Amino acid sequence: MRYLLIALLAFTLAPAAEKEPSPGSEKSRWPIKTSVPTGIDPSKPGKLIKLDDFLAMKPAASSLTKEYWDKLFPKIEGAPAADGDMVRTQGYMRLVAQEDDGDFHIQITTKADTTDNCLVVEVPDADPKFITSPEVLAAAKDVRDFVIKNILHGQTPKLGSVHVLTGQAYVEVKGQLFFDGEHEGATEKGTYRGKQISKGVQLPSKTTWEIHPITSMKFAAKPQ
Repeated sequence: MRYLLIALLAFTLAPAAEKEPSPGSEKSRWPIKTSVPTGIDPSKPGKLIKLDDFLAMKPAASSLTKEYWDKLFPKIEGAPAADGDMVRTQGYMRLVAQEDDGDFHIQITTKADTTDNCLVVEVPDADPKFITSPEVLAAAKDVRDFVIKNILHGQTPKLGSVHVLTGQAYVEVKGQLFFDGEHEGATEKGTYRGKQISKGVQLPSKTTWEIHPITSMKFAAKPQ
């Protein structure tokens, strides 16, 4: 593809001691972040939201209360989509990390070299231990295979590893809009999620909105 430069591994941070990943907790809204709402077909196109607009979305709440451990947050007035909606966005893929809850943690940005802000998008382990929905399970396998084959050049991430990418792999990511309210309090105080992109340099995510689970990923034409 003439518009695509395949991302190469810049460096890989050393993984933690080898152990088995385990599913997240109810407090982390794990049943929600590994599913899609009843009646939603994950194979159908979601609403396309520009990444800039995604990053500017107001939080659904100032914190996560037990009331929302197992239910969706209501839509915020003026927001392009609501917690649980199927959405799409496009951006430069900057890193892939293997989390201890089985997720591929991926960070995408509006520019190939920015370290100002990013969106976190995640896909669970494609195993019935982590995902109960057959449709989401199949989608997760396809996404993880795409990442391993096309981004990591056949290398399966080990638990705790962080693969920082160079090049300009521009992707479209589709999946469930998910509000990770567990981190909202810290975010409002300026403590952001996000892995290191180079020594001493974090690639922060200043929003607690995510796409989680990712149900499809593909290369897209870079913006002119």
